[in-house]
Amino acid sequence: MLFLSRRQLDKVPLASLFSYNTVLHSVFAAPSRKPALVVELPGLQPRCYTYGRLQKDILSIADLIAKRREAVARALGQSPLEWLQKPRSDTVRSVFNNKVGGGAGDGFFSCDVLADDGAHNIAIIGESGYSFVVSLLAAWSLNQMAVPMSVSQKYASELSYILEHSRSRTVLGDRKALSENFPDDYNAITLRDVEKAKCPPARNLSSSSATYSVQTVFDVQTLIDSIDEARCRMEESATEVHMEQLAAEQEVREMRDAQDIVDRLEREKCAEEERRADWQAQKLREQFSESNSADSGGDEVGMCYDTTRLDDLNAVHRRWAEDHLSRPNANDDCLMLYTSGTTARPKGVVHTHASVGNMVHVLQKEWEWSPSDSILHILPMHHIHGLVNVLLCSLASGARCVVTKFDEPIRIARRLEKGDISLVMGVPTMYTKLIAAIALPVPTLKAFHEVSGHILLERYGMTEVGMALGQPLRPVSKRVPGTVGMPLPTVRAFVYNEGNGGGESSAVVAQGGGKGGPEGGDTVSDTTVGSSGKAAKSVEYTETGRLAISSPSLFDRYWANPEATKKELVISESGHRYFDTGDTVGLQNHGDDVVFTILGRSSVDIIKSSGFKLSALEIEAALLLHRDLFYEVAVVGCKDHVKGECVVAVAALQREVLVRFNVPSDFKVYESAELTRELSALAHQVLSYYKCPTRFVIVPEIPRNHTGKVNKKNLKAQLGLL
Repeated sequence: MLFLSRRQLDKVPLASLFSYNTVLHSVFAAPSRKPALVVELPGLQPRCYTYGRLQKDILSIADLIAKRREAVARALGQSPLEWLQKPRSDTVRSVFNNKVGGGAGDGFFSCDVLADDGAHNIAIIGESGYSFVVSLLAAWSLNQMAVPMSVSQKYASELSYILEHSRSRTVLGDRKALSENFPDDYNAITLRDVEKAKCPPARNLSSSSATYSVQTVFDVQTLIDSIDEARCRMEESATEVHMEQLAAEQEVREMRDAQDIVDRLEREKCAEEERRADWQAQKLREQFSESNSADSGGDEVGMCYDTTRLDDLNAVHRRWAEDHLSRPNANDDCLMLYTSGTTARPKGVVHTHASVGNMVHVLQKEWEWSPSDSILHILPMHHIHGLVNVLLCSLASGARCVVTKFDEPIRIARRLEKGDISLVMGVPTMYTKLIAAIALPVPTLKAFHEVSGHILLERYGMTEVGMALGQPLRPVSKRVPGTVGMPLPTVRAFVYNEGNGGGESSAVVAQGGGKGGPEGGDTVSDTTVGSSGKAAKSVEYTETGRLAISSPSLFDRYWANPEATKKELVISESGHRYFDTGDTVGLQNHGDDVVFTILGRSSVDIIKSSGFKLSALEIEAALLLHRDLFYEVAVVGCKDHVKGECVVAVAALQREVLVRFNVPSDFKVYESAELTRELSALAHQVLSYYKCPTRFVIVPEIPRNHTGKVNKKNLKAQLGLL
């Protein structure tokens, strides 16, 4: 409850309870009247939510979660707050940890010793909007691990897998997502009534069921609407104002006798004792407030709690307010995102509060985020890009985030024309569609510059590390087209090639800040340009190899999968520990800098043909220079008895090209010798002969998953390209 009091020292910023989470702390320290989110959906009036409203709704939903979890715990005979995340021992660390004193013999790997039983997991599903943001931050406010899911995923194949694999006890969602994505089995455990939060579901929670480990589903949108209605009805009475009653000026009265003098002296003595007691109480409150304040200092405009009214807090926050040692720390589990599964079954990538905080801090500094920024959010929030780069950076910076759907590219283009947006982030397919809507048949970078006057800032990241490489914000002249720049601050990139014995035959280390070359004892030796098949590469790269990353932003572990976690560990000759990204990169010298080019996934995007290691991404980029022909391209390798693998381009062509070559309007897959000859001739203009596709398979559009990626393994299977 938010209230005003004459005893200001009884009030402690709520942000002080959330110092373990950078974003949550920033949200509760933000000015209450500043716009935080604006939700703009086609056909509906925009809805603006301030930081103050966001703070209140986070606490309201967190209170309901805490009440229901406690009710369930009682029904199961468990101890109070047993569902909270267990404190992690200082001796437990990630397998990728490189901190001093963190050698293999100095503790235990988290992937080996943590239970991963899902007791503190909360799955979140909903459209990218306000209820999703409230759900995410409410989960974090109770130190629960958030597990975002996509509304575009099917329950039978994807959502059920995540619920079963994560063993989430709670699901937070909005009405539409729950009704359209979840079967009727979940209705019996769905909470839509605020008053029923203290009651456990009628279902036998200890028995197995079709809802896996889920004990309660919260219809967050319905609950928020109900809370908002009640808040409006009680708006005038909800704010308690405790005003100090000032005595009226005392009238001078005549002293009639000695008793009057005695009474007056007694009153003055009592008043002095009260003042002394108040002074002592004030000192105690100052000490309590100081010990409860956040490290970075509180913001007096943020919400506060009253140390004399701790019953107003939910059971979790009250424990943290009363016992500092019970508070979470930055190494606790925070977020689990599932990989897109383009090459294998999706894995749960576990991030801690510390790794998420480092991702956000690096991008805030590198991309110069400020409270005056407004960003247009057009990406899915269950993905690292849309969640961290956009939403969390915006909230942590006290900025304004305008959330909308990327449905009609022309509508997005017109929205950008309003002039109130300072930032926009997207994936290549989005920029392609924006450019196509304005009909500019030129390469993406050039076309976007002509449309907007801006040069796209290219970067590289993944679920396991967030953003790792990026072009500089300033100066723009240092952005090298076709590259993803250099390692970001706190990131150490390790590019290596495996020798015949399984060790390193060559290695290059680049540190965030633009440093390149040998570092920390890791060796460097150039490979030979040629066609031996062991280290063949394009002459434009000074080095190629597999990319491994070390950074405080790295994930902690794959959920309940220690084998997969350890499989990605790379240890250099100097003993430094890295995460193997599975991507192959090329390095170029650009002035004093070493810049990186992503050549593709080592497993599917590196094609071994005639002794050469070819980058599918490089071939795709070259073909897309002919935007008048190609709309989108996916290059794959297919088995060839002579070459080992041959290069095949799966392409969606521009409409005019389809008409020119008499491609049937209702075609599913099309291939002809005439079309292949013409497209091959054009390919030879931009590619070396050994990189040119030998086949062009034409499709109406290239299928992508919910994150916009092409699953090339599935694509080859669908088209029979073995």
